Amino acid sequence: MIDEYGPYVQMGTLAEQMATRYQMDANLELGSHLSHYMDEVEVNIAADRFDHVGFMNKIRGRLTMTLATAAEPRRREFLHAIVVALQERIDRHSLDAAVDGI
Repeated sequence: MIDEYGPYVQMGTLAEQMATRYQMDANLELGSHLSHYMDEVEVNIAADRFDHVGFMNKIRGRLTMTLATAAEPRRREFLHAIVVALQERIDRHSLDAAVDGI
């Protein structure tokens, strides 16, 4: 699969769109908005067998670059929360894989 068109691109775009909504609507709560995004990540992971860690790393890498250029505080807050949540999910997946391999 070509990296420019992989499913992680769609997930990165979704995160950026959700960051814009979070930035514009002060009534959105970070926790529930982040949870909604991470639910979408989980749906993608459950939908198929593929390199889940690679999938999440690609999303995290793209959003880390977006975060570096984000100026608005709420946008930065949401993108940072996604990057952290993805890293936690990657770590959890890696730990589960290591335990299953024992």
